[in-house]
Amino acid sequence: MTTNDGWKERSQKNGISIWQRPFADDKNDLFRWRLPSVAAAHAEVFNVFTHQMIDYHHYWTAEYTGGYVVKVLDENTQIIYQQFNSGVPFISNRDLLYIQWSRKIDDKMMQTSFRSIVLDDFPKTEGFERIDWWGAHLFEANADGTSQLVLIDRENQGGFFPSFMMNLIMPKYLTHQFESIIKFFEKGGVDAHEKLPDAKNTALGMP
Repeated sequence: MTTNDGWKERSQKNGISIWQRPFADDKNDLFRWRLPSVAAAHAEVFNVFTHQMIDYHHYWTAEYTGGYVVKVLDENTQIIYQQFNSGVPFISNRDLLYIQWSRKIDDKMMQTSFRSIVLDDFPKTEGFERIDWWGAHLFEANADGTSQLVLIDRENQGGFFPSFMMNLIMPKYLTHQFESIIKFFEKGGVDAHEKLPDAKNTALGMP
């Protein structure tokens, strides 16, 4: 997650690059970005992305419409469900069921990994295409109290969404994402932003 070996630079904006490489057994490629300075301590950034994602995800992913924790397996592992509105006519909405696990590497670094799963007691939701997702976040403290944030991300949108199109649009999509994350923390993080209200959380309205 911290080396550029084996990666191809696809785009760059404000000194931050989007990197791409093939992903084993999938035509959807793996992507990576690294933010060198997020305006919050690494423990705070870790907490947002690990424990508060369902509350604040809409600030950097406009398609996100809601989610919830399905099951807590232990203090470091949980199963999470999320929904996304495509916003495009004739393109199905997407949802995501994944397991997330975290570990403390040392006093200055933590990691959260995630991947899609299939549960017999959690069938696919009618009207949604299920995303196949794999990736991780790395959170590292800087000496000035800010933090570094790394994302690696491979997404298979399912349905009839072709992999070549996904690989083509991901750099622009991820650039918008990291810009929104930077702004979220520059403007005060969770202290300055409202959680997604339960009334607007579409996942909570599931039968």
